[in-house]
Amino acid sequence: MTYQQLFDDLIGDVPISTVDLDRVIGRERRVRRLRIGAGTTAVAAAVAAVAFGTTALIGKPHAQPAKPKPTITTVPGTDQDLDRIDAAVVAALLRAEPRLTWAAEGTLASTTPNWESQPSGGATLASGYLGEGGVRIGGVDVSVQVQIRRDGAASWEREGGTSCSKNADECGERSGPHGEKIKFERGSWERQVPPDLRDRLPRRSEKGRVAVLRRDGSLVLVNATTTGEDSRLPLTVEQLTTVALDQTIVLAPMPPPSPAPSSTVTTVAGTQQDAARLETALTAAFRKQAPGFTWTTKWGGKDSAGPVDDARTRLNVDEPSLGAWFRVGNRGGNVILRLVREGQAVWESAPPCPVAGPAGLSCTVTTGPGGERIRARQLLRGFGWAGDLHRPAADGSLLVEVLRPDNSLVYLSVGQDKPALSLAQLVDVALDPALVLAPPPPRGTVSGQGFGGPRQYYNEAELTAAGTALDAVSPEGTIFVSPSHAEFDGLNRTSAVSFVFLVQRAGLAGDGEIVVQRRMGFAVSCEMVRSISSQLHERHPHGGECTESTRPDGNRVVVIVSRSSGTVAYDVFVQRPDRGTVEVVLDNVPNSGAATDMPESQDLVHVWPKGVQGGTKPPLTLHQATELAGHPDLLNLLP
Repeated sequence: MTYQQLFDDLIGDVPISTVDLDRVIGRERRVRRLRIGAGTTAVAAAVAAVAFGTTALIGKPHAQPAKPKPTITTVPGTDQDLDRIDAAVVAALLRAEPRLTWAAEGTLASTTPNWESQPSGGATLASGYLGEGGVRIGGVDVSVQVQIRRDGAASWEREGGTSCSKNADECGERSGPHGEKIKFERGSWERQVPPDLRDRLPRRSEKGRVAVLRRDGSLVLVNATTTGEDSRLPLTVEQLTTVALDQTIVLAPMPPPSPAPSSTVTTVAGTQQDAARLETALTAAFRKQAPGFTWTTKWGGKDSAGPVDDARTRLNVDEPSLGAWFRVGNRGGNVILRLVREGQAVWESAPPCPVAGPAGLSCTVTTGPGGERIRARQLLRGFGWAGDLHRPAADGSLLVEVLRPDNSLVYLSVGQDKPALSLAQLVDVALDPALVLAPPPPRGTVSGQGFGGPRQYYNEAELTAAGTALDAVSPEGTIFVSPSHAEFDGLNRTSAVSFVFLVQRAGLAGDGEIVVQRRMGFAVSCEMVRSISSQLHERHPHGGECTESTRPDGNRVVVIVSRSSGTVAYDVFVQRPDRGTVEVVLDNVPNSGAATDMPESQDLVHVWPKGVQGGTKPPLTLHQATELAGHPDLLNLLP
């Protein structure tokens, strides 16, 4: 049962809200999160009047009236566009409430914005915005969320036009100064919480919510929820409405659609007929390469006339996918096909080829006969489980991406223990001219666009990168690495991923965690790292001896050494100029399965030989830990 379900069962009816209670409660009363900070996204200094990368405010932006809406030149979904909207939101919040400071529960307040954002509302080209952060007003901690949806008219009845909750103290509708429709609601909820849940669920909270449907058709949602012991919401409905009406908080215009390439396909994307076409084309392409190719009902299962999967995923208009089991002779495996209409963005955001170890040697980027860009790689097999502690080694798992001149992308992966298909065969399948997207249906046609395949398309490639980096930094001894957690943004990209790892060498042993973020919310520094709530990075030693520097390549480095009761821990951050960030934490106490172990909720005791003990220091030197955080296979993992 999730926190959201627990919360719903306990408090009953609540107002319609886009605040994700799982995320709010998980952020403030953490069980297992990897986010660094309570959602922090840096903002442009010139717009938000905040010194980016410092903690000093330039003047008092909240004392100035909102400026006229500027001409927007950013592209939706890009970092530059997110920074622009972040800056507008931060400035609007400060204008609405001059007492506002930025803080996560349990940390000191700061003048540096504690705001995180991501694109939302689109699989390959974001059409919306979602931002959130922790603020403190008059000593009260509040989680604030701002969302902008481009399809506001379609969302209004679902999000803004519903009736008032029975627990609402204030609720109503009115018109805005520019013809906007406004729905507002505010109330408090208090219920008995069982003792075993009191450390995870607040007994009482106050929430405020405003939805504004603008004349351009976009919908702006502003939510505020108390998260600390003091449940009195210090923001009024009028203040929230002021933020939602701010004319600088606006989406960038969508670029004109690319001309549809000419196609000989007669079916229409999103239809059952097209799903059948794709199934037939994929089967034929595999049988050209391996005549004995046969679909099966499961691993080692009975033969099947076609792929056995969730057929609805093939109905996605812009990203149809198919995943199923197969065999070639007596060797089996599983295959995932994904076709993407806007393929360039997916190609550029996917993990690049590793540069180190066998994974680097087995990954190539080439050009196909029709000008296609081909990235083909053999992945590392999972390693480190009981009775199988070893160094990274190449696996039978394969991944091929083909970016075509028409901007569409073919993603094809195969998992197999013993080779049933070769990488060359998989490339030829991906290049098959029959594996193409059908023309989209006419605008406004109801389709299966909402159905999608698995989001973790690149989890094995990400694990391969972590394994090669750790192998390169620690070539001696025994290592273990396992994926721990992943998060995704509105573009269906991995926005953050973490791994737990163990190292045993030279009589030393210890465990740690690697956290990779595509776009961290602030420029790392000793001050900012120390302000991260310990609840968000359980047992990460953010408060030790800290040094910071900037390398000639522009990368920021923050190094923390913590010593306590015989435990020595290293915590290293390396951050690219675009705020892509890697954190490496390593201690000198191997994971024993105890509640005090640093990688929380990870049962890793079974991977260690019995009797393994730590030493007086971590098994990697501080220099090696810094090398690991700055290794290109990790630092560039999420471009």
